[in-house]
Amino acid sequence: LSWTIHAAQSVTEFHEMQHRHGMTSIQWLDSIDVLDERSVIAHGIFLDHHPWLHWTSQQDLKLLSDRGVTIAHCPTVFSRRGIALNTFGAYLDSGVRMSIGTDTYPHNMLDECRTAAMVARIIGQSVTDLDCADVFNAATVAGAHALNRNDIGRIAVGCKADFSTIDLTSPCMRPVREPLRSLITVAGSRPVKDVFIHGEQVVSSGTVLNIDFELELTRLQIAQQNMLNAVPERDWNSRSAEELAPLMLKTVESI
Repeated sequence: LSWTIHAAQSVTEFHEMQHRHGMTSIQWLDSIDVLDERSVIAHGIFLDHHPWLHWTSQQDLKLLSDRGVTIAHCPTVFSRRGIALNTFGAYLDSGVRMSIGTDTYPHNMLDECRTAAMVARIIGQSVTDLDCADVFNAATVAGAHALNRNDIGRIAVGCKADFSTIDLTSPCMRPVREPLRSLITVAGSRPVKDVFIHGEQVVSSGTVLNIDFELELTRLQIAQQNMLNAVPERDWNSRSAEELAPLMLKTVESI
C-alpha cells in the first residue's frame, strides 16, 4: 500500500526542522527509513534548493529521486497565496515522480493542470519548463503509480473504465489540432461531455446523474449561513464574520 504525508510545505516548517533535527523534512523522513516508491509527499515545495530558503545544501531533489518518491503537486491552493514549486520541470529533470492533486475548492483537475503548467513556466522563466503532455501524465498514469495501481490512470484492456469524453465541436476546442493542449490551456472543464467511473456513466451531456445538484447546492448555502452565524461564538473577541472577513465589494443592502 502507498502512504502519504504533508511535508516541505512552508518556510516555517523548514526552519523548525532544522532547529529540531538539523536537517530538512525530506532528509528527516529518509533518516527514519520511510521514503521509498510507496511514499507520496503532498506538496514538497520548500526543498533545500528553493530560492526563498537561501540554504547552503541542495540534496532533497536527488534524495526524492533516488528513493522513487512521488510528489503530489497541488498548485492552486499555494499559488493563491503567492507560493510556487521551483519548478515542476526541474523536479522531472531530476528524476522525481510528479503527480497532480487538488487539495482545495473547486477540486477541478483540469484547472490544476493549467495552473501547474503556467506557474512552472513563470517560475522557470521558460515556456519549455513544462509541456501539457507532462502535466497530463502527472494527472493520470503518475497518480496511478503513486497509488501502486496499474488498473487506473489509462485506457487499456483490464483497466477500470474511468474516462471522460470531450466535445471537440465546442468553440473553446476549435480549431482542432492539439486537443490536449487546447483542453488544458484554454477549455478546462467546459467541453467535458460525459464522465464514466468504473464503467458507470455519472455525467451525461454535462449533467451530473448521481446526485441532486440543486438540492446539494441548497444544503451548501444553508451550511455556509449556519457557519457564518456561529463565528462570533468561536472568535476570542466575539467578532462577526463580516468583521473578520469583510466583503471585497459592497452589497446593495449595505449602501
